[in-house]
Amino acid sequence: MNKEKLNDYYKNGYSFKEFIREVENDIHLKDYFEFIKQEPLTNDISNICLFHSFENKKKKPWDQIMTIRNSMAHMQYGNFFSQENGTLILYWLYNKDDGIRKDSGIVFEFVLHELIQRFFNNYSSGLLFKNSFFSKYSLRLQKKSFWKYYFYEITPRICDENTYNGYNKGIMSALAQVSRDNKKLLPFLQQNNDKINVNELELNKIIKMRDYKKLTKKLKIQTYDEYFYGLKTFLDFETELSNFLVHISQINNVFYAYCTKRDSKNVTQNEIEEYKKQLEKSLLELYEDENAKISFKIGFVYLYSMNFALRTEDDDYEKLKYQDLNVSKFKYQNENWEQYRRRNETQNCSIQKYIVERMRNSLMHGHIEILLNKKGEIEFVFRDKYNKRNEVISIILEDLEEFLSQQCLYSGIPKKTLIFRVQQR
Repeated sequence: MNKEKLNDYYKNGYSFKEFIREVENDIHLKDYFEFIKQEPLTNDISNICLFHSFENKKKKPWDQIMTIRNSMAHMQYGNFFSQENGTLILYWLYNKDDGIRKDSGIVFEFVLHELIQRFFNNYSSGLLFKNSFFSKYSLRLQKKSFWKYYFYEITPRICDENTYNGYNKGIMSALAQVSRDNKKLLPFLQQNNDKINVNELELNKIIKMRDYKKLTKKLKIQTYDEYFYGLKTFLDFETELSNFLVHISQINNVFYAYCTKRDSKNVTQNEIEEYKKQLEKSLLELYEDENAKISFKIGFVYLYSMNFALRTEDDDYEKLKYQDLNVSKFKYQNENWEQYRRRNETQNCSIQKYIVERMRNSLMHGHIEILLNKKGEIEFVFRDKYNKRNEVISIILEDLEEFLSQQCLYSGIPKKTLIFRVQQR
């Protein structure tokens, strides 16, 4: 739920308020809304919303989303409410800053899930921030090259778009429908040049192919599609990371949907088998990921990094013992570290804590990049950017994997989660 990325591409071009109006009429959520209207905990909530405050704080949709976002970034949520078959209905969260609680309430999971699918999803099924691709044809020169490749980045011009409410379609959605067909794509870009920004770049001027070939040799990249999927990961990391997360989410949704259907009452075996076939079709849509070796290698390390960053925020875990943590493989700006040390000299600060804070802030705000160095190695760049602060740390991918495997990161974590069940009479 990255508001920075959303505002970079669609500032003043979207409305959460209009989304709430539209989602109330979503036929796929009809049963869910009927259920929560009958539940004792929620039946007195008159309006459809994302977050309902138990402390009687009236919040507009934007403020509801910011409350959820802040809570998720600081692991301030829990107490999941599910049906017998495992369907998650809602959960509780709170906002706390410097030990002071600002708010607490419940999140309507189905509505939040729909919001994330429709807004924070750089994909054809959501709000497309950017589209990028390779071509031998130059729109600028109006001719095809036999030996050059061009890399295109397509972004929307907000002034020409209708306000996005999660359900309407804009120019980028139309672009997604033709993006895989070169015969339709180039004419589409020419016909809609007043609604989109087109950035054309010569491939050999934006990436050092010699360094990239070192990486492809090491990873045994052999096919044409694997080669260009990998290139796109470095040239448009935002989009490829988003696609990775969307596909991981799709797999989770398939497993989740099947298990809840299987465990439901009054469902026949034939219905389960038929439902399984539908889910298999959904999984087959992920076949294209066979060529995404580099982006998936990076994507899973990103997920491990997020898991670690959230572990540092969770009050249910023992506090991280920074002195046990090895951060020697990280590169950082010594001047920034010295300033941090002087600012926090009374708090027993350490280089380990400095590195972890930069890493955590970067991940929570979406300021993460990847680079390809001269040795053909993938380098993770964490940028802690807030107000006037812009501090950078970096580490080689394999070294980051080693960092994340340290046993001290996972000590003090409960082995089991307590589950409380309420049986209705």
